[in-house]
Amino acid sequence: MQGVGGGRACRWQGTGEKFSVARIWNLGLAGGLLLWLAQPAAAVETVRVDAASGAPRIVVDGRPVRARMFWGAPGSRPLPLATAGQDIEFEFSPAQDEPARATMHLRFGQTPGVVCLDDLRVVDLTTGRDVLPLQDFESGLESFTRSWTFWPPGEQNTVGTIDVKPGQGREKSAALCVTLKNPPDGRWPDFHIYHHANLALRSGHRYRVRLWARAEPARDLTLAFYRPGQTFTYLGGPPSPFSRQIQLAADVGVDFVSFPVHLPWPKPGQPEDWTGPDAQCQTVLKANPRALLLPRIGMEPPAWWREANPDDVMVWDRGPQKHTGAVVASPAYRRAAAARLAALIAHLEDKFGDRTAGYHPCGQNTGEWFYQETWGPALNGYASGDLRAWRDWLADRYHGDAALQAAWRDPQVTLASAAVPTPASRRAAPAGILHDPQAARSLIDFAEFQQQMMADCVCALAGAAREASRGRKLVVFFYGYVFEFGAVRNGPATAGHYALRRVLDCPDIDVLCSPISYFDRGLGQSGPAMTAAESVALAGKMWLYEDDTRTYLGSGRFPGWSDGVSTIEDTNRLLLRNTGQCAVRNFGTWWMDLGATGWFDDPRMWAEMERLKALDEPLLERPLPFRPEVAAVIDEPSMCRVAAGGHVVTVPGVYEVRRALGRLGAPYGQYLQDDLLAGRVPARMVVLLTSWRLSPQQRRELLAATRGRLRVWCYAPGYHEERGTSLDAMQELTGFKLTSVAGQAAWAEPTEAAKTLGFQEGLGVKQPVTPLFAAADATPAETLATWPDGSAAVALRQTADGWSLFVGPPGLTSELARLAARKAGVHLFTQQDCNVCANGPYLVLHAAQDGPLVVDTGRRGKIVDLLSGQAVGRDAQATLDLKKGDTRILRVAE
Repeated sequence: MQGVGGGRACRWQGTGEKFSVARIWNLGLAGGLLLWLAQPAAAVETVRVDAASGAPRIVVDGRPVRARMFWGAPGSRPLPLATAGQDIEFEFSPAQDEPARATMHLRFGQTPGVVCLDDLRVVDLTTGRDVLPLQDFESGLESFTRSWTFWPPGEQNTVGTIDVKPGQGREKSAALCVTLKNPPDGRWPDFHIYHHANLALRSGHRYRVRLWARAEPARDLTLAFYRPGQTFTYLGGPPSPFSRQIQLAADVGVDFVSFPVHLPWPKPGQPEDWTGPDAQCQTVLKANPRALLLPRIGMEPPAWWREANPDDVMVWDRGPQKHTGAVVASPAYRRAAAARLAALIAHLEDKFGDRTAGYHPCGQNTGEWFYQETWGPALNGYASGDLRAWRDWLADRYHGDAALQAAWRDPQVTLASAAVPTPASRRAAPAGILHDPQAARSLIDFAEFQQQMMADCVCALAGAAREASRGRKLVVFFYGYVFEFGAVRNGPATAGHYALRRVLDCPDIDVLCSPISYFDRGLGQSGPAMTAAESVALAGKMWLYEDDTRTYLGSGRFPGWSDGVSTIEDTNRLLLRNTGQCAVRNFGTWWMDLGATGWFDDPRMWAEMERLKALDEPLLERPLPFRPEVAAVIDEPSMCRVAAGGHVVTVPGVYEVRRALGRLGAPYGQYLQDDLLAGRVPARMVVLLTSWRLSPQQRRELLAATRGRLRVWCYAPGYHEERGTSLDAMQELTGFKLTSVAGQAAWAEPTEAAKTLGFQEGLGVKQPVTPLFAAADATPAETLATWPDGSAAVALRQTADGWSLFVGPPGLTSELARLAARKAGVHLFTQQDCNVCANGPYLVLHAAQDGPLVVDTGRRGKIVDLLSGQAVGRDAQATLDLKKGDTRILRVAE
């Protein structure tokens, strides 16, 4: 591990015909780093977000700084295993003491095959004693089961079997053999074997680990020592790349470091043990004394709390209850979690306050504050704590039994007897894509309840963090994936992320974040945001990209792995696209070593971050709000009306629509509909993705706010009012007389006239969808695409208020979006598919295909490649010879 006073070198050398030897050493750092470390770091008082200009910036003690960060965690560098047996040896020193409960974990990746292990031994070199005596497995399977086990247990383990087989180890001795197969459902669990938690490791001691191993096929082995707990604390393993990456970031001026920190949560009457959090912070500061710490804090309660509060532990309707998350609606959980969070922050402020930048509390699924198992088949909400909170919420909404009975059309229900909707009713979709606003009122209510409970939990913890940090540090949360959860099969509201407005109104949050979308993130694609990012900025908060791009150094099958790259050149093309987009949209970003195995452990990547100062720094000095001419608008209440199975529409219409918009040739922004109604979205072209539920007052406000613009009405605009459906409302909104069509695939083909305008490709889904609508009064000249029965599926009409484009099929194509943009008077930077993001004189291009790209900047002046300084055109015109996946960042000189 390269850290303060320690470097890393790996050396593999053969030792004979039958096996090779791998040896990993720690080396000392060069004197130049030691000199750098001697420079004192100025104490930090405040780190907050300033959005007064409309372009959010992080401000440290009043000075705007680049919102560029590194996220990492201590972790073991993978050990390559070959098909031939080999000896592996490495040494390490734990950063923390664990005198009695340390455990060793071995992970084998997600590739079917066999791994054989033999002669595993751990020695304390300081004392000469065995920590783990020689494990030669000669006594059969009992030699494994007496000291080792595996995870996950029982039926959850769908991939791994363990046996001890003679003749498979060193020199034909016995070996522990782990056989892996593909999981039936394609979802790999975190299968691993581990030693019982009874090993002793001491801080300051040095340990040697030796083992023999082989694999068929070849693969990486990940070996690490941990202290078990609600959050496992990494103690050591093969030299970690964590500190070296911190130093690489620091070398180019990136001092913000985000990293996981343990949350002490002792039983009542027991003292907190701060040694874990302290050691985790000290590890970062040892690597970079000027680091600005942004600890990521897991908020799940420990086992003793769950045992003491069984009513407040999540319950699903089916399957193994494999998660142990707390009910976020539980007042007991919120109070306890807020108290523990406040205590940790107070401690860190007292001990490291001059180096802390902020705090990032995390909980629920992957720490991102969406309900556990959102992507799976099971439904949550069946704990006693959920039922209590649900009835309280209903009482607050309806104020009495009579109002509840009228809304639900059920004379028997009362506030005291109302049950959580049954799993069967939540999975049913008798009205099709959207819940019936009358018959399914209880389902719509429960969806809204779950959003508010998650949002209110986030806001409660944010308040605790704000108070504990005395209002001086960043408060960061994952939340608001309103585009991403369009892909959830049980309905988007299953996630709990459709109360973003509630979170944006919370004064105690500075930064909201998510990974870059796991859709369209590969080479030649757009790398879109999961959220209504421009609404986040309008609320005075910063959106931050968690850039977990699987670089050429990436390992494992983490989310997004299939879009990973295999060379440093392709890695840098993606990083330039992602970070360039962040700069022009005023996003923060951290480059994330998701596998904790050194995904960013290459100075050539960080050289790109250094070059990107040419884009970041002028925008710090002269911030430019991002106000693109195209707006993609999403309505949260409408998404709460999507039934199970509604992903048939919301995948192409919400999740995948970002592909078409990203390639239309002009930048687009992502907004919540309430910002549009309030007059805060100045776009020429407004794409109304989910304006399905509108009251009469909201219809009037929407039409007034978009007067004179081109409006794109997607799928079922205005179909739902609060308590019913209305074709008249749809006509008032769109200007078209829309009628229901049924019994045919929701797929439309462009007309011959539309093809002459560049609209060549069909769109929609090739299966029946209910409801579905046609523009019955569209003339042939207005009709751009037709349903299989010949009725108008896509129609464009010029009205007194501007252009109205009805798109009945779910989704858009880049061709249709470009056609609409031309009608709207949007400036197109390219006339062909290209991923474009622009703001002021800056233009970020990421090629969607090979070949020359003609660029029209729309601004007179010399056009310069910002990173190379080379002139590439002038007077608004440039032609670039690009390969798919190339990224170019241009500036028009004034």
